[in-house]
Amino acid sequence: MRSFLPLITFLAVLQAVSAAAQTTLDDLRGSDDPGGAQESADPSDQAAQAADRNPTQANVFSLRSTLNSATAETGSSGLGTNGRATPVRPFADRIAAVDRAVPLSDSGIDDSVFGGDTTFDAAQGIRLGSFTLTPQLTVSTGWTDNRSQAADGTSGKFYRISPDVSLTSNWSRHQLDTSLRGSFTGYPGDTDDNEANVFAAANLRLDISEATQVTTSIAYTLSQEDDGSAESASGTDYDHELSGSLSGTRAVGIVAATASLGVDRNFYTSESGSESGRNNTLYSASLRLDGNTGSVFSPFVEGALLLRRYDDTCSDALCEKRNANGYQVMGGVTIASGPKLTGELGAGWRIEDIEDERLENLSGLIADASLVWSPSRLTTVTAGLGTSFEATDIDGASGSIIYSGDLRLAHAFSDRLVGETGVGYSYRTYEGVSIEERTLTGFGGLTFAVTKNIAVTADYTHRRFDSSQQGNDYSENAVEAGFRLRH
Repeated sequence: MRSFLPLITFLAVLQAVSAAAQTTLDDLRGSDDPGGAQESADPSDQAAQAADRNPTQANVFSLRSTLNSATAETGSSGLGTNGRATPVRPFADRIAAVDRAVPLSDSGIDDSVFGGDTTFDAAQGIRLGSFTLTPQLTVSTGWTDNRSQAADGTSGKFYRISPDVSLTSNWSRHQLDTSLRGSFTGYPGDTDDNEANVFAAANLRLDISEATQVTTSIAYTLSQEDDGSAESASGTDYDHELSGSLSGTRAVGIVAATASLGVDRNFYTSESGSESGRNNTLYSASLRLDGNTGSVFSPFVEGALLLRRYDDTCSDALCEKRNANGYQVMGGVTIASGPKLTGELGAGWRIEDIEDERLENLSGLIADASLVWSPSRLTTVTAGLGTSFEATDIDGASGSIIYSGDLRLAHAFSDRLVGETGVGYSYRTYEGVSIEERTLTGFGGLTFAVTKNIAVTADYTHRRFDSSQQGNDYSENAVEAGFRLRH
């Protein structure tokens, strides 16, 4: 009964609410009406501008107030690549990540940047003292030509249930964001292909002074291995990742320094009860220096010390000891060109020196980027690059490196109708063995707000997986439609 309590509570409080008074934007970037982009101090002029506006574009504004730092996307995982079967992340997660990219200063993402979602049914939330609780539930059904996402997969129907609850503080100083979301995908008649994903996170920012911030975060992620991946052969289906970090940022003149400590714990389980030699914990300590000049382009440099420890002394049949010490260096620029273009670009090198001399060091180029481009107030484009170093227990392999990237575009046809499309690609290479995996993902969808609380959704997803191991390649086409409830 306890497991259904959040859903019961959500349905009990869900009710029709009146739309909040929506303000008109003075700056219509990208508008076809140049006069609409001019500032006017005269209220009568502003009223005239509002009257001349295209009615299909009325009341379209971003969901800037709903951005939740606990959901900030990392590693360019928005389209569910990186070797795991995960759902497409919300468009706003990339914007939340970019919003946090520039320490101690505004990122430039404001109410003129379209947040990628319908605004007619913008979530009002439930006030709980000094917090706002925002519940959401999406239920959909569809058809796929590859239920198991494997070379021998068969077609069939599926259904998906995706709850999403966030809690955000309304304090004048400091900020606490929490998020709990998940999805369950069921395949009638073949429960072995059922998938479950969970993401829970909390992020606390303390504004000690105008020049000092302290941030702490904790997150838990449950995801499922892609059936075509080399890692799935061990029979460990689910990856549990628990991470925590503590950082402090201090601005001194034209430099902002950020010191961080982090812990990332990964352990793997399977329905068969098999053990995994990949269970490990990664400890990190880093120092980052940012230019604090307030210019459009600000340089940064970052260095980190790494310590990876496996639970088992011998992580595979050959008793290879994969404990490692390492470091990471990276440099780049942050971009803060007002609401037009905001983000961060970085590149560097990472190495993990493996304890066992029979194994090569796990090392390679790292690339990291998160960009938000707002060509008009109705259109937003996001782009991302990410690099992740993953543990393994494959004989002779030191680990794997995953390079991923995606490009997504969202456009508001009106405050009720929003379209989104995107493409993502990931490349995974193993150090020490000849295994390479490539994943291409294409996505397109529409959302239409029917009422102030209900919207209907329709999506199409194409996925293609190619592996150097014979018999693992597959492709999938899936269509689904459903409805979304939120308060």
